[in-house]
Amino acid sequence: MFQYMFIQKEKIKNVIKNTSYQKYLNEIHEIIKTHHKNFQCLLTSKALFRKISFYGKKKNKFFYEHINENKFNILLTKILNNFYEKYNFLKNEQQLFLRLFDVQDSVVNELNKKGISIFNELLAKPKCQKIIDLLNLKQFHNRQTNEIKKLNLYGSNKNIWWLHNYQDLLQIDLVQHILSSSYLLHIAQTYFGCTPILHHVHFWASYPGDLESTQKFHQDFDDIRFLKVFIYLNDVSELNGPHCYVQKSLQNAHNIIKKDNKLSERLEDDLVNDYFKEDVLHIKGNTGTMIIEDTHGIHKGAKVKEGKRFIFQLLFGCSTFYTLKMEHFKKYKCSIEKHAILYQAFKNYPYTFMNFNFEK
Repeated sequence: MFQYMFIQKEKIKNVIKNTSYQKYLNEIHEIIKTHHKNFQCLLTSKALFRKISFYGKKKNKFFYEHINENKFNILLTKILNNFYEKYNFLKNEQQLFLRLFDVQDSVVNELNKKGISIFNELLAKPKCQKIIDLLNLKQFHNRQTNEIKKLNLYGSNKNIWWLHNYQDLLQIDLVQHILSSSYLLHIAQTYFGCTPILHHVHFWASYPGDLESTQKFHQDFDDIRFLKVFIYLNDVSELNGPHCYVQKSLQNAHNIIKKDNKLSERLEDDLVNDYFKEDVLHIKGNTGTMIIEDTHGIHKGAKVKEGKRFIFQLLFGCSTFYTLKMEHFKKYKCSIEKHAILYQAFKNYPYTFMNFNFEK
């Protein structure tokens, strides 16, 4: 239904008139055209269109990353909304995460104001335990040493281990239900102001060990606008690595991050704490706690001092620029039979699940 649409420059011009960004009409047009070309490539499983300009002193930033202003990214999603129709996710209400039903508007308000919304014990403890048990002794990857091995998640391990094969997650029915949650999809769509795209799903286990780059304050640049959903699959205290987020930093990060910085440049704790003071959250929570967060705000995962921490993560975005960042991007390969829950979501919302392929 979107495949043959022409991206009209005049339509973009009408949206950005009377804004301070109208001088960037050509750059914005390129962004939207590139997204649409790659949407068509993903629909037809062709190679991605990668001819796009880069900006900045290091010539490694997409234009919106070079500008790095939240209000500019919001404007881009407003333009996307003019070309791609939204879905009514709530026509397929689900029992999973039913507590979100009555608070969806307040969640979006919190995200707009603070960049984060937190729900304690949203996923039942037995469900969290089931995910961990099904992933135990699967292949995991240590990014520091590049070692891949079967990992006993309950053992005395060191450092951070990332699940190596995404199929180990996608074959779990509960995970498929989480990925296709009508409430999470509706929250993402309302927050973005345009149709969301499910980009990524991940799981990792953190143990005491060396400090990794994700454990220092930084901004993410996964997409024009994006949300990450973190679920604590075990109890998280001050000792085993609470997630840290600087609320309101979406609007204020530019005060400590220079225009010519590297993407996701790491920031020292003292700099962040000196400037933001009371806005630094250290998020402890019981098993099943969910964090919905715009990680373009400043954040980090605290280092594990004792024990272990299990995290399940989803990434929702709004464009194909996430895929452009991955040189060897491949769509998720799924089976119509084994991934029936996801397949139904794909049939209902093909744009949102454009990163998935289904075969008999």
